[in-house]
Amino acid sequence: MLFKISIAGVKSRWKDYVVLFSGMIITTAIFYMFEAISTNNKFTTSSPAGQNAKFVFIFGSILLAIITLVYVFYANNFLMSMRKHDYGLFMMLGAKSRVISKLIILETLVIGIMSTLIGIVVGIGFTQGLSSLLSHEIHVPLTNFSAFYLPAVWVTIILFFVLFVIAGLMNARTFMKTSALKLLRSNQQSDWQDPKKRTLIGQAILGLGLLAGGYYAMYDINQLKLLAIGIGLVTIVLGTYFVFNSFFVMILEMVQSSKSSMAGLNNFTIAQLKFRIRDYTKILSVVSLLFALALGAITVGIGFQRMVPMIANGNSAYAVGLTNPTRQMKSLVGDLDVSSQVTYQQKIDPAAKTVYYRASQLQQRPMKYAYFTNRSQLKSKVGTASLSQLKNPSSEAYDSLVNLQAPASRTFKIKLVSDTSFDQLHAKQNTLLLVRVKDMDAASNTLTKLTKLQSRQYGQSMTEMPGGGAFSTYQLLKGVFGSFEFMGIFLGIAFLAMLASCLMFKILSGAASDKVRFEMLNKIGARKSVLTHSILLQILGLFLLPAVLGIVDVAFGLQMFVKSHLLQGAYQTFGWSAVGFSLLYLIYYGITVLVYSKIVVPKTKVEK
Repeated sequence: MLFKISIAGVKSRWKDYVVLFSGMIITTAIFYMFEAISTNNKFTTSSPAGQNAKFVFIFGSILLAIITLVYVFYANNFLMSMRKHDYGLFMMLGAKSRVISKLIILETLVIGIMSTLIGIVVGIGFTQGLSSLLSHEIHVPLTNFSAFYLPAVWVTIILFFVLFVIAGLMNARTFMKTSALKLLRSNQQSDWQDPKKRTLIGQAILGLGLLAGGYYAMYDINQLKLLAIGIGLVTIVLGTYFVFNSFFVMILEMVQSSKSSMAGLNNFTIAQLKFRIRDYTKILSVVSLLFALALGAITVGIGFQRMVPMIANGNSAYAVGLTNPTRQMKSLVGDLDVSSQVTYQQKIDPAAKTVYYRASQLQQRPMKYAYFTNRSQLKSKVGTASLSQLKNPSSEAYDSLVNLQAPASRTFKIKLVSDTSFDQLHAKQNTLLLVRVKDMDAASNTLTKLTKLQSRQYGQSMTEMPGGGAFSTYQLLKGVFGSFEFMGIFLGIAFLAMLASCLMFKILSGAASDKVRFEMLNKIGARKSVLTHSILLQILGLFLLPAVLGIVDVAFGLQMFVKSHLLQGAYQTFGWSAVGFSLLYLIYYGITVLVYSKIVVPKTKVEK
């Protein structure tokens, strides 16, 4: 009987349940994505990306679990707000509180188990698609990685089952201690208390001071070292709370006391925000911090990745140096978008530990070499090597030629000789093919094939970087910075979905009580367009304020990486990341407006 009543309740509000159900599915999918990486030991011990991201993903999983708890709490409130009136009627008609409690637990568990199972399936698809896309785009191989990982499935099922059991028990306990009349009228009570102006001003000054202190600590990281991170973490968290708790209320007070409050439904919109101001202060602070964390993770991840070609090109003018290239290697070189290539003849004398080159070839077709003009800013130039430079062991041109040779001869000295002397040497003649490419990222796949062929030719592993040149540096840095980008985008997308979902369900959890007020406005003749405009402004304020403060946090937070010379072109990357991130954030805003409007705006117009 209880099961039939539960199913009937779901059917009667299936549109609202679709929102809740889809949100829980996405939440489960995101959590599974993290667990599929953080719990996969084979991946984290065999992949360069996994090795560097291991601890960050474990930390991210813990943080995501905490956020998930908050999300489930708000989603659960949304569920209960839709059923409070029904449960109150059941109690008024004589249903025992114990029976209602069982019904609540059953509904919560049914929703939770179904969404968790479907979410895991969706999460497997998300993991496969996103990991493949990121691996292809950032050219980082994901060795031993599998989208389906059984331990991650069990961790996800256990966590969400426990969360939904706790949520169901909490709801049941609340209803057992609440009378039917109070239950029916609970949404009509406001927690608003008129704040004192001195308190608001004091909190505003304190909040701004804490934020300023945190921003300065990040700016002065060279002096404060690791202490800057601790100071920034504490001051920005507290400062964010006080700024929202004071500025948000002060803005509402100023707008309400101005003439603009009398236009349209502005006064009603302000009252709507003030009705639940205390809860919104907390959630907006959390959303703002998560927004900054997510945007910062994406910005830093992409920023590190952008540095890879800059560092690689500053170390060598040539992508690869191929000794005695085979026909297959030459074919692959032909597939590259080459800016220039040159071939030199060489002879090696192992006894004298010397590599001989024709001076005439290096004079007729001068070798290029790269050097940093400003290493801290990763600015480099490409110069033309003269014979005198190539004869000088302390010159950058000489070192560049040494590094482009086969691994076995990189410890040998170089000597330029005349054509006659070269021909008289009793040693096997080799050819050294040097290749420059226009775009290292675009040529990555072909260059990887070339280095693998060269590895097999020398009978050495890839870790010994047989090809030399800029691409060797590129591959090495990809293993480090590529993982930063991988986990940065992964973290950013996950936190964006979670923070926006938390805010969305916090707003929707109060929609049931708001519906009565919008029906009253409809009865007194308010146009539907005016009601919609009020909703747009109300929800825009709740989405916009944490986003603006989050962007400001990231703008100042990037100073840690700029001042310590860890990240170049940080603000250029930040601009594009902020735009893309904000567009995804606006999608959640649009969804929230649509769902909220369908719940609160009356479908029929009352005749005047």
